[in-house]
Amino acid sequence: MSRQQLCRVSQRVLGEGSGGGAKVWAEIIKLSQGPNIVSDLGQGYPDFDGCLKAREAACEVIQGNARLNQYSPIPGTPGLKKALVDHWNKDSGIPAEARVDVDLNVLVVTSATEAIYAAMQAIIDPGDEVVIFEPFFPWYLPAVRMAGGIPVTQTLKPPGFAIDFDALEKSITEKTKLIVFNSPHNPTGHVASPEEISKLAELVIRKDLLCISDEVYEEFVFNPDMRHQRLAHEKGMASRTLTLGSASKVFSLTGWRVGWAFGPPDLIAAVSSMHAYSTYCAPTPFQEGTAAALRDLTSGPDSVVAKELAQIGSQFKENAHMLGEALASLGCSIIPPDGGYFLVCDVRGTGKTDVEFSKWMALEKGVICVPMSVFHNSEDAPDFLVRFAICKRHETISRAVEAITAPQT
Repeated sequence: MSRQQLCRVSQRVLGEGSGGGAKVWAEIIKLSQGPNIVSDLGQGYPDFDGCLKAREAACEVIQGNARLNQYSPIPGTPGLKKALVDHWNKDSGIPAEARVDVDLNVLVVTSATEAIYAAMQAIIDPGDEVVIFEPFFPWYLPAVRMAGGIPVTQTLKPPGFAIDFDALEKSITEKTKLIVFNSPHNPTGHVASPEEISKLAELVIRKDLLCISDEVYEEFVFNPDMRHQRLAHEKGMASRTLTLGSASKVFSLTGWRVGWAFGPPDLIAAVSSMHAYSTYCAPTPFQEGTAAALRDLTSGPDSVVAKELAQIGSQFKENAHMLGEALASLGCSIIPPDGGYFLVCDVRGTGKTDVEFSKWMALEKGVICVPMSVFHNSEDAPDFLVRFAICKRHETISRAVEAITAPQT
């Protein structure tokens, strides 16, 4: 075999997707395709119709507007960019420095996942260190490494999953350039408190760092004593923060692949360049559908879309409660989510590890869940936490509850 044949695939690609976490993911996916599965609560996608306003508007464009079925401008359609800016600026309490301009501070991307990859390519040079909080959305880590960056992980510990600021500060070196922050958090459901947001902003400014704030779950905060708070709204942070959002999560339309980024002009321009080289533009009809839904949402709490989102949030909260009670009957300790798409439980009371429990749940109960160790990079990652998706119809959760609580045969 020639050297050329041996090296057909780049080393950076060979280095991704071959670890233990990837193998566990592959096993879980295979189990989810089994004939006896009654409820798939593994992957975080809704199994109900997404936002009606968005879907109707997209259908109208597809059927009746030839131009809007072609390429959009690289930064996004004018209609969606304006809708995004109006939605961001609607709060009169936003500091002047954090208000955004449609021509300078917003970019439409082909999903927030693409935004993460494009942002790392645009910001990170080889050798730069990037702090990531684990457990994390799995795409963060390869995005850092494929940009030549060095990931530095900081563990969020159960049951609160709050940032350990002493440990975070100790992890920052002269090579640190960027912190990746996510609230509401995937996979833990933690919503950062105002104190956490303030302390993180102070540290980022004092250490002269940049921050990616992944806020795709912003519309789903369950705890009535909490609210979603933007990191970029903290004093001094607008010029240092890329804020990511997504129609996938806000409007339950994961297949549309429409996301967005807000940030300072230089970072938006840099990410836009990488976006252009990657996908050029997000799907134009779906941009227009997203714009219609955003316009309605921005019009006020009594709008059709606002009421729809409130109902979905209530549904997710109830799903977490129902599922939690069922899992507790097995000896699991439940960690109620403050927001987001997921419920986490501690399975030590069952005598199983996270991987053992997930496989047992699939094979014996027909319910798919995910071991949280796949969302870690540290060798000493906890092996007793499991994640369940709650972004499902009531009927899907009910089937899972029935299966979980059924007597063992």
